[in-house]
Amino acid sequence: MLFLRPAEGGTQAFTLDSAAHSSASAYRPNRYIASALTWRARRDGWIAFGSSGVTGVVRVRRRNGPTVWEISELFLSPDARPEMDGAELLSDLADVASRLGIHRVFLRIGDGNPMATAARRAGYTLQTRETLYHLPEDLRGQGQPAHYPGESGWRTVTDEDLKRVFRLYGSATPLSVRETAGMTLPEWRDSLEPLPHAPRGNVFGGGRTAAINSGEMVLDGEQGPLAWMRFSDASNERLFTLMVEPEADLDMDEVVHGVLAGGFGKPAAMLVPLYARRIAVALAAAEFVPGHDYELFARQTAERAKIPRNTMVAAGG
Repeated sequence: MLFLRPAEGGTQAFTLDSAAHSSASAYRPNRYIASALTWRARRDGWIAFGSSGVTGVVRVRRRNGPTVWEISELFLSPDARPEMDGAELLSDLADVASRLGIHRVFLRIGDGNPMATAARRAGYTLQTRETLYHLPEDLRGQGQPAHYPGESGWRTVTDEDLKRVFRLYGSATPLSVRETAGMTLPEWRDSLEPLPHAPRGNVFGGGRTAAINSGEMVLDGEQGPLAWMRFSDASNERLFTLMVEPEADLDMDEVVHGVLAGGFGKPAAMLVPLYARRIAVALAAAEFVPGHDYELFARQTAERAKIPRNTMVAAGG
């Protein structure tokens, strides 16, 4: 059959952790196509598409909340037309998601990938372009839990911090991104990318949990949070997501130093959105090396309900 013949290529979709791995695209397409045809495929997040034979396969997984998916694997058959068949696949996936009560679907692809055209045709909007910044280091202390010295100013986020961190998100994130990433606190938290220690590989949230160090930290200022980050270990790298208050008088060198204080010499990687120019400049000054570029798309698969009057909404330009 067409979809079982030898095929070349790699996944055209990336998650936060797979984007940071140099081997992320080196996998066997036929193995994943076969996985999509097993009796437990849907439970494990595999979905095959095609009106006359399988033209493409995707694997989806939950993000931080139960109503948000991200595409973690995407492969088109050798004869598929990316702009046309890819658009049909992504549109059909959105329909499946909507029927299952999923509100948003995210897709990250390499910059310049023809699937960008397919995504737009299928109703997905470009959230932002991203660059992976990587800091090579030795692996001394590998396996030790992250520890942030008190003098770094960083501390663990508590439930009481969430509203203040959400306000930081509102001021640090463009409206065009927030419209799909989340306009309310619950929406935003649900849309956060899953840390690698969370259950993975199962669209319904089941599966084994890996013992990987991870956490969420905040840097306090007199008027509220100055910066926020999440970190996790994936393979031999420590991944960070960083957000800073755009109007704050911050020494970004000190911010980055504080971020790295808990890494114990591990290599570090950050996926930086194009609009976070201040962070990109600070990472370059800290000898982070820019690598692959990505495009992040999102589609709203369910009409956003009217926001209750007492619901906190992300404000900002």
